[in-house]
Amino acid sequence: MSGENVPLAILAGGSAGSLAQAQGVGAKALVQIEGRPMLDWVLDAVEEAGEPTEIVIVEGPDRPISRAGQGRGVEVVAASGTGFLDSLTAAASAFPDAGRLFVATGDLPLLTDEAVDGFIRSCHNSQAELLYPIVQAEQLERAFPGRGKTTVRLREGRFTGGNLAALSRRFILQQGPTIAETFARRKSPLGMCRLFGWGFVLRLVLGRLSVADLEDRGTQMLGAELEAVPVEWPGIGFDVDDAEDLELARRYLRKRQS
Repeated sequence: MSGENVPLAILAGGSAGSLAQAQGVGAKALVQIEGRPMLDWVLDAVEEAGEPTEIVIVEGPDRPISRAGQGRGVEVVAASGTGFLDSLTAAASAFPDAGRLFVATGDLPLLTDEAVDGFIRSCHNSQAELLYPIVQAEQLERAFPGRGKTTVRLREGRFTGGNLAALSRRFILQQGPTIAETFARRKSPLGMCRLFGWGFVLRLVLGRLSVADLEDRGTQMLGAELEAVPVEWPGIGFDVDDAEDLELARRYLRKRQS
């Protein structure tokens, strides 16, 4: 893979949400942490990493990132809407020649360049069309005590998902509706039961499934090979969802800076 183009898009095109509204900014990625927009912390990690060769930021259709002047010299492209699929489609369009692209969400202030490089390198030898990082829950808790997050109990242990991913461009453009449906139901137990099947979800709740079982079921549902990538960088799993997350991020960034 040496010398190969590695495009990466930072997805910051979602609706503003309560955190952004509380600070009077137009996007979640512009929420201030330690005097800087959250997007800046993500950009630091991505720009300091050695693997990505091209970087774009995906903003919402009302162009809040551009208006705030937060591109820092990185190309900013606008999605056609505020949905997750809108942002993914804009990312794919920004890299028309890419076979695979990497995406990171704009709410990962504790992401590091080591984590970006490590995840990308972990994907180099895989032919899967969707690679998704998973973090051991115990590792996340050790790194960020008190940071509660939804976890899944598997035979190999308890895991939580990360907010980096590698996707083929074909997968994004051809399987868009399935991606959107899966993303929309991800936090609804009833929605996930209807999507995955009640029997499958029951086995998941009881801890009877393995990582391979999830990969197989995901591959069947999405119509493309899915691979879960265990990672050792807990910052990949620390996305800011609420005011408590925001305060924890401030605390850990102060500690990192000192």
